[in-house]
Amino acid sequence: MGLYRTDAIVLGHRNIGEADRILTLFSPVKGKIHAVARGVRRPRNHLLGGTQLFTYSNFLIMESRNLDNISQCEIKESFHKIRANLEHMAYGLYFAEMLRASTPIEDKNQELFRFFLKTLYFLQEWGDLELLSRIYEIKLMAIQGFAPEIFHCVSCGEKLSGKMRFSPALGGVLCAQCLKKDTKAVDVSREAVAALRIFIKKPYRELISLDLQENVKKQLKNALYPFILHHLDRKLKTIEFIDDINCLKVQTGMTGGK
Repeated sequence: MGLYRTDAIVLGHRNIGEADRILTLFSPVKGKIHAVARGVRRPRNHLLGGTQLFTYSNFLIMESRNLDNISQCEIKESFHKIRANLEHMAYGLYFAEMLRASTPIEDKNQELFRFFLKTLYFLQEWGDLELLSRIYEIKLMAIQGFAPEIFHCVSCGEKLSGKMRFSPALGGVLCAQCLKKDTKAVDVSREAVAALRIFIKKPYRELISLDLQENVKKQLKNALYPFILHHLDRKLKTIEFIDDINCLKVQTGMTGGK
C-alpha cells in the first residue's frame, strides 16, 4: 500500500455513512477508479470543492485493500457552469454515465480522458445540446472501438446508394440491396449519414456552429441510442432525466439555442 497522485474528473458519487462519499473518478493514468472521500459532506471539509461532480482535480490518494482513500485534492477546473444550469447538468450526467458504463475499472486510456475533458469544456458553451449528444455518442463509441460502419454497407461492403437504414445490431448502415438483413433497422437519410461522417472526422470546434434540420437530428437519435444500448447491454438512467428536461422546454416555450 502507498500513495499515488493523479489528475482525474469526478464522474459520479454516492453517499455512505453519515459524512463520507464514494467517488467514481476518471484518470488519464489509472482509468476509472473508485475512492472514498472521508467526511466530505461536512461543512468546510477540505475535500469538498475538489470532489464536486464534473470537477477536474489533482488528487493525492492512499491505496487500500478495499477502496482507496482521497487524502488531498486541488481543483484544476471546477466546471461550475455545468452544475449551475439544469439542462447542461442533465446532459453532463448522461455523458458521464455513458463513459462509466463503457469503461472497465482501471483501464488506462489517455485519448478517452482528453476527449471527455474536452467535451466538458464544450458542454459549458454549446447551444444545441441534443446535437452535442449525437456527436459525443459516436465519437465516444469510436474511441472505445465500436465505430459504426457509415462509409460502406455493413452487410455487403458495397458503397452506399439509394434507400438506407441503420442497423444497431449489425453495427452500421445497410444499403438498398441489404435492407432485409435486419428488419429492426431504422431509416436514415443521406443527410443523416453525411452528418455521422462529419461527426467522426471533425473536431468539436469545427462542429459547434453546425446546423441540422430537426428531422435529421431525430433520425440520428433513433439510430445512435439503440446502437449504444446494444453495445452497453444496459439502459442509461439519465436519458429519462434529459427527456423530462426536453418536455419541460416544450411546455414552457424554451429553446435550446443560445
